[in-house]
Amino acid sequence: MQSTSTKSAMMNGLWIGLLLSLKFILSTQKSNTLSIISLVISISIVFVLYKMALAYREKELNSIIDYKKAFNYIFQLYFFGSIISSSVMLVYTAYLSPSYLDFYLGETMKFYQILKIPVDDITYNFLEKIFKPAPFALGNLFSSTIVGTFWGLILATFVKKEKNIFE
Repeated sequence: MQSTSTKSAMMNGLWIGLLLSLKFILSTQKSNTLSIISLVISISIVFVLYKMALAYREKELNSIIDYKKAFNYIFQLYFFGSIISSSVMLVYTAYLSPSYLDFYLGETMKFYQILKIPVDDITYNFLEKIFKPAPFALGNLFSSTIVGTFWGLILATFVKKEKNIFE
């Protein structure tokens, strides 16, 4: 059963990965309209996760799933999608728009100035290392793991369906 769960999560994770990748690409553009569309995609990802988990419960598990299995499936969906999204980020920042991370670093430095956070050479060098394609993509994968855990904990509550005690 576990391999069925993982296989299904991998296949459906492709769709989550496409949505996460599209959200990233749209958020890199300097357009308010595209930013709004990116926000709508972010919200729709939660609904897609929920619907995919419900479909998995109904089709693969005969309408019965406990909280742990529901959480695991939702987490896997988001994790596999995040691998795809991080790969797209890596390609985008390394080849398609290498200046994006320099711009992002500059915006981060402006934000630090607004908040009057002092930045010494060690901190700046650290930030420069983080805003390189591979560390940026790995950081996204790590943060997406946390987001996947968050949504898994919440959505599993709504997806779980215990066996009827009268059956």
